[in-house]
Amino acid sequence: MDYIKPTEKMPDELAMNAYKNGYYIEAIQILHTWLENQAQSYVCLIGAVHFNAILKETWDIADSFKFYPCLKILFVMNHITKQEFDSFKEVNSLRNKIVHDLYKEPYSKLNKGVSKELYDKVFKKTIEQAYFFTRKNEEIIE
Repeated sequence: MDYIKPTEKMPDELAMNAYKNGYYIEAIQILHTWLENQAQSYVCLIGAVHFNAILKETWDIADSFKFYPCLKILFVMNHITKQEFDSFKEVNSLRNKIVHDLYKEPYSKLNKGVSKELYDKVFKKTIEQAYFFTRKNEEIIE
């Protein structure tokens, strides 16, 4: 069986390369998937470190959580602040808007696409948010 796997580069590097080559959907999706994965990992690690959950038994379950439910769990367990929760939620909503707006039908030529300024803001903020969870994951296992 053939398998597809990204190069050895980190997701932020892959996303930046896609962005530079004009593959904007791929770039933002790579970042969002990485961000979601980092949040899922944090939920799983909290379970293992603070509640003695067995990673082998909980990893696939945590990996099935979508991003927004992860945020809810982390907020309820007091592992992210209300301000952080709101910021993650806002950027996620903007990312969804960007992805959907890029493919809207140009009804009467009213849809011009997505402003580069908005896209760049969301792209940059998503990288920062992924790094936030990467740091949290590293801190919890130290």
